[in-house]
Amino acid sequence: MQIVISIQSMRDLKKLERRLFFYRSFLCRFISFSNQGSCLPIDPIVKALNIKNKKQRIVYIYDTLCKQVDSFYSKKNLCDFQQEQCVVQRRKGKYKNGCCRLCKYSSPRGCITSNFTCKMFYCFSVKEKNRTLSPKDLPLLKCFGFRQRFLLRYEFFSSREDILTDLWIESILINFFRIYPRFLSNIFLRKH
Repeated sequence: MQIVISIQSMRDLKKLERRLFFYRSFLCRFISFSNQGSCLPIDPIVKALNIKNKKQRIVYIYDTLCKQVDSFYSKKNLCDFQQEQCVVQRRKGKYKNGCCRLCKYSSPRGCITSNFTCKMFYCFSVKEKNRTLSPKDLPLLKCFGFRQRFLLRYEFFSSREDILTDLWIESILINFFRIYPRFLSNIFLRKH
């Protein structure tokens, strides 16, 4: 069986986003999806829905989201880095190497891992002067469940492999011991 998805307006996109929970479920395991005549670029959503293996789907969605964010910010220096300091750090004269000063994955050439949460973060000063991406600008993000989107919001300073494992694990008990201590440490580090 095949379901044809055609998006002609933002209202159609909202309907699709509401149906994604059902389309991701085991009930649609033997259904293929196709895109015909859509005005908006929904090919990544259709491709994600056609990947039936949960782990492969999560990897595809995560990597595609990272590529979308990277392509939006490519050749943009929103933080106005000069001599390894952003505009806020130059005013305060404190830290070097950007917002990743507390991250174990930072290097002189930037981040050595692909972290979606860190890619989406920009301080208030940058958001005040420039247009930054919000989760609403990335419809593919809706292919993740609510819990997965919540995790992506707070997974600062984590490796790509840790994030993908956290997105794949569904157990609340495992999440309690694996993820929540990291959340608390990230919240504590952000306050200092």
